Amino acid sequence: ITRRRTTIEQAVIEREAAAHSIARNLKPTTPTVELFLPEALSGAYFVGHLVTDLDSVGGAIGAAELYGGKAALASEVNSETAFALEEFGVTLPPKIEDVVEENPNAKICLVDHQQTTQMNHAINPDQVVGCIDHHALQNKTIVTDRPIYIDI
Repeated sequence: ITRRRTTIEQAVIEREAAAHSIARNLKPTTPTVELFLPEALSGAYFVGHLVTDLDSVGGAIGAAELYGGKAALASEVNSETAFALEEFGVTLPPKIEDVVEENPNAKICLVDHQQTTQMNHAINPDQVVGCIDHHALQNKTIVTDRPIYIDI
């Protein structure tokens, strides 16, 4: 039994030589991509949610590195997170309570959450300058009086 070619397959075969000719004449180009780093996040403290887990801490540490800020903890880390940080030689970030006590005007970027119920009580919503999260927006989402950087 021989399978017949479909109309699409036949059209592709008929145009194969022309496609190769076009491809050979294309000039290779490398697109220019500029990195967008919002000024509002520069120097901010990046803090995850309460009941701190690995993606909350890892996200805060990574975002702080990317955006030129510092990471902070919303609460004590669990054993998995402690193990991972120790295993890879990453210093445990300071607690957000200590950060805002020392610097009450610190800029804060929420990481891995946007609900006020998951925010550490020491965070003043007026100090929040950004939110980086991978969860869908839910009830109790933070509301601010001014625009903030959002990456959902």
